[in-house]
Amino acid sequence: MRPGDSISIVHAAPDRAGVSGDPRPGIWDWSVALEAPLLLGLYDAWQSKCRDGALPGRQDFDPIDMIRFLGSIFLLEAVPEGDDFRYTLIGTEITQHVGRDNTGRFVGEVFGGTGLDLYRQVRDLARPVRVHGVVDWLGKEHKAYETLIMPLADDGRTVNRFIGGMVFSSATESQ
Repeated sequence: MRPGDSISIVHAAPDRAGVSGDPRPGIWDWSVALEAPLLLGLYDAWQSKCRDGALPGRQDFDPIDMIRFLGSIFLLEAVPEGDDFRYTLIGTEITQHVGRDNTGRFVGEVFGGTGLDLYRQVRDLARPVRVHGVVDWLGKEHKAYETLIMPLADDGRTVNRFIGGMVFSSATESQ
């Protein structure tokens, strides 16, 4: 797969208790063709902090400047010893729509190998990705989501964190 390609994925989620059938695929969009205005604004904020070929770090984002995004953003840190990623912040808009707060949990336990593969690619390619589809967990299939995941590097080069945003809509509106 080359950056810029869009592929369908299946979220392998160990949390799928009570959900029957195969999960619906989400789409990984490396062209980052965002639709949600909030995510476009977040992407612009991230891009404005990419200077001289360096990635922004967590320290480049002041919560005061991010107020309009706070309910819809999430932060993760890389956990090198397990080649996994831990959610350190998940906005209240996300937790309300999803029905749980996964702060402190690992991507591997929330989304399984597919989620790990996604974050490993964002880390290794050091580039953002848009993921979108139908919410296929916890009986929320009536909702659609659009997610933006962007790499952060405290030293400007080595991806060690991620910032992202997630918005929801009716699944029928997004078809």
